[in-house]
Amino acid sequence: MVLGILGFSLIAIAAVQAVVVAWLNRELKRHRYTPVLRHLPPLQTMENLLFEIIQGGFIVLLAVILTGFLFMDDMFAQHLVHKTFFTLLSTAVFGMLLWGRHQRGWRGKTALLWTLAGFGVLILAYFGSKFVLELLLNRT
Repeated sequence: MVLGILGFSLIAIAAVQAVVVAWLNRELKRHRYTPVLRHLPPLQTMENLLFEIIQGGFIVLLAVILTGFLFMDDMFAQHLVHKTFFTLLSTAVFGMLLWGRHQRGWRGKTALLWTLAGFGVLILAYFGSKFVLELLLNRT
């Protein structure tokens, strides 16, 4: 439980950091040097921090998945299929993002889109499973 909250929190922080990096990049390209912008670290430092947060969140999500499979008795009886599927999908998205960063040098807009997509899928894992169970499948 605590690992799940930690993993979700790290990925949420990464999503916010990705938006800040995108905003910082846009403002620098437009040559707008506002007082807030002047107090932020350089863009490369912010982007490196983003990927460190994503890497930490990815490791914690992997730990959540592994421990979840160890302690889960019956995934279908506990209504965890949706949550497990979306958590696995989110982890795969972040794994692909880290691979793309390492192998192909993904940065900027590509990294932002992958980060927000992975966060969106993780939101579906945590909050969407309740939506699916209660509204779509009419279970309480």
